[in-house]
Parts: sequence; C-alpha cells; structure tokens
Amino acid sequence: QNCAARKLCNRPLSERDPALHEVPPELVGKAPKGHLRPIGHADFAGNWDGEIDVVEDMAPETFWTKYWPKKPFILRGFAKRSPAFEKWKDDDYILKHFGRFKAKCEPKNEDRLTDYCHQERFGQEIECGNDIIPYTETYMKIGKFLKHYRAPSFDKYIITQMPDDMGADFVVPNFHACARRHAEDPGPAKGGRWMTQMYENNFWLSYNGGQNFSSSVIHYDMNHQIMCQFSGTKEWFMWDLKQEGDKIPLWSGNYKRRSHTAMGSDDSPIDGERVDLMRWPEFAEARWRNGTLQPGDCLYTPSLLLHYVRSFGRNIAAMTMFQSDERYDPECSGEAVGEPKTLDQYDVMWNFPDQEGSLAHDIVKMGYPNWVRIYLWPLATAAAEAPGGKLEKKRFVKLLKGAAKKAGGVRGVEARAGKAFDSMVGG
Repeated sequence: QNCAARKLCNRPLSERDPALHEVPPELVGKAPKGHLRPIGHADFAGNWDGEIDVVEDMAPETFWTKYWPKKPFILRGFAKRSPAFEKWKDDDYILKHFGRFKAKCEPKNEDRLTDYCHQERFGQEIECGNDIIPYTETYMKIGKFLKHYRAPSFDKYIITQMPDDMGADFVVPNFHACARRHAEDPGPAKGGRWMTQMYENNFWLSYNGGQNFSSSVIHYDMNHQIMCQFSGTKEWFMWDLKQEGDKIPLWSGNYKRRSHTAMGSDDSPIDGERVDLMRWPEFAEARWRNGTLQPGDCLYTPSLLLHYVRSFGRNIAAMTMFQSDERYDPECSGEAVGEPKTLDQYDVMWNFPDQEGSLAHDIVKMGYPNWVRIYLWPLATAAAEAPGGKLEKKRFVKLLKGAAKKAGGVRGVEARAGKAFDSMVGG
C-alpha cells in the first residue's frame, strides 16, 4: 500500500523519515538508481523529457493539428478570466451558492490496492491483511465539507461531478472548438455549432496544511481534459503510454499499446512517493515530463496520458472533458469561433446528478458512455432521411435496439423505446 496513503510520505522528501528511502545494505550496489525515491527526484533526471509546453494562447487549428490527441500543454493565466478565480477564494461564497449540493469525497492520498485484493495480478495473488487501508467513497453536502476540511484530522477531499450552477463561474478556453457536429445538431442554445460538446464536468476541493499534499495514483483517463486551477498548486508528472507503456505496469491491462486504445481507465501499482525499482526495474528507464499548475493556469491533458498529481495548499480546480472520438472540422460548421464562454453556455452530455431536472437524476455518471453518438446521431440521421423528416415508431424502436446491442445491451430497451416514442408524440 502506498506510502502517502499511510501518511508517511504526504509531505516533501526533506520532511520525511530518511529511513523510508534508504536502500537496504544488502541491496547497495544492486538496486537501480532511484530505488525508493519519489517520482520527480533527481535520480530520475536521466530520463526527463523536459517540462510540458506552456503557451499564452492557442487557436483551434493549432490545437487540433499539433497537440490533439497526445500532447499536453499549460495555458498560462487563462483561468484568471473566470469569475471563480476571485469568487471561489471565499469559503462563504461557495457555502452560500453551492453548499446545498452533495459531493463525492475520497481520501486525500489515493490508494486503490483494495480494488485488487485476492485477485491474481502480475503472476501472484494480491494479499490484503487487516492493516490495509480501504479505498472509500463518501458523499456529503459541500456545506458540511467546508465546516471540516481545514482540520488536520479531516482526511477527505472533494472529487465530484461539478454542480451545474458552478458553470456560470467557469470560463472555458476555446482552443478545442470546431469539433464535428451532426448536420441536424444546432449546438447549444446560448452558443453555436462552433462549440465542442462537452462530456462531463468535475470539481476538486481540498485543504492541505503546511507542506502536506494530496496525491493521486499513477493512472490514465479515457477522455480529453481541460482543468483550470483557481487556488493552490498541482504538480503533474506524465508518461506517454504509446512510447513507455512496456516499462510501466498497470493493474488491469486495459490499455493496448499497439493501437493506443483502451477498454477502460487503469492505474499502476507503482507507489509514486516510494518507487520500488527492485519490483519494477523497467520503470527506471521510462521517460517522463512534468509541469506545475499555478493559480490561474489551465491544463490540457489528453486521453490515455498516464499521470501522477500532487496538490498543495487550499486547492480548488474545475475540469471539463470532451470525448476521444471527437474530430476536427476545419470548416467549424460554417461558423466563426466565438470568444470563450462560461461552462453553463455549453451543451454537456452528462450533468450533475444532484441537480433537479438532470439526466438520470441522483445517479453519479462519471465515466458513463457517449449516448449522443451511440443513440442520438443514428436517430437524427434516420429522421433526416425519412419521408417528411419524421421517424415511424417501428423504425425508432429498431434503431434504438440496434444501438443498445452495440453498446453492450440495455435491459427492456424495446418497451422503453416504445414508451419514449409515445411520450414524444403524445401517444
């Protein structure tokens, strides 16, 4: 189990017990350089590929042709355009406007070992004794969280889908504009077809006293991410799985290096604060990059990019995501790219579960499928081709049954599709 989760390594190396990082006498001269050191240590400098790009601005054409889908960058200072940059400095403002919403919380220093207890991984059974700290998710209202989060003994941080009401405070960069939309898609009501549809929005809030930090596991995500930092700093370390994937173990083997695709997200058993190079010697050769998000910066993180994050101070960040199957439309649907807009003006596929009137109300939808492409696009295409531009019920149900089958199956889809059709036509 990782060292930070046990609260032994959730602070800078200089403040830890030196014995945690000393190479045992019997391994001196045998252990690879960097053994038991944290990620980013000077012992790993030989494989450093430099800092990720930092830019002041980014046009959609540059983004789609030079950075998407694999190259991250920091957009320096952009988050200062958001009202959140000033307003979210105040706990009372957050309490007044968003305190009623229920948020998902996790331990500040993530560890996912208990996801794999008693399973066979890497040629052995994963043993979990009584002293193993379980990974837990809890839910509490943001207002309740704010009452406790500064206490040193309070070991939780918010990582949740973002309440929709927060969107008005979050100005989204427009470098990712001009993703292809269906011909029948008018785009968001408050914007236009030039705006790329967003997939999901997330919100982070933690308090890390002194030099303590929160930390992730080494992992990758399935969607392209735009994170803006409003308070505190985040240190990011990144590895290109296409190039380095043979050197870095992943628990579930979901990533396919040859095609650079994945069946789902995944994380690594490597402890980011105490790297065991006797167990994972190939990791010593993995090339890496890094960058630090300062308050007011935004970061583009491509899908499937392996990363590790440390978060310092009173830390607030917001993220919006778009899916990996989005593709560039050089014509931008015939529209000029507008000025950056707040998130509430975008169309978002999966919104906050605790928001009245939300799609699939009261269900956490982090990681849910792309229902727009799976279901809506085939229906829109068929309707456009149908006589009079209208689908008959039989055709509507058949299309949904076929889409559901491709997506892995949906219980009772025929009856549910028929009921949905009747409700739309007043039958």
